[in-house]
Amino acid sequence: MQHLPQELSDTYRNYSDAEIASLYAEMESLTDNARSTLSAEIQRRGMSTAQLAKMHAFELRREDIFDQREKIRRERLAFGRLGDNPREVIVSILLFLVAVLIAALFASHH
Repeated sequence: MQHLPQELSDTYRNYSDAEIASLYAEMESLTDNARSTLSAEIQRRGMSTAQLAKMHAFELRREDIFDQREKIRRERLAFGRLGDNPREVIVSILLFLVAVLIAALFASHH
């Protein structure tokens, strides 16, 4: 389905910076209309390509950390009660704290 330029512009305007960065990372897969609309939105926000790359990398790391936590949780549920292994509890807490720290550092630099 082809979006009208104004409709696409409104859609991108409502995206978060992280969503814009993620979409920018997939720029090659977008239609010409979507690419030009995204470029205009990035320019409107005053975002640089370095910022976009940094934000996208941050989101990927954050997703990886949360994926790891979910994998550990599923394994614990499959192989025993949640919290049976103190080492796993500590690793889960540390992964969570790392995710929070990364988010805080990113927020302080943005």
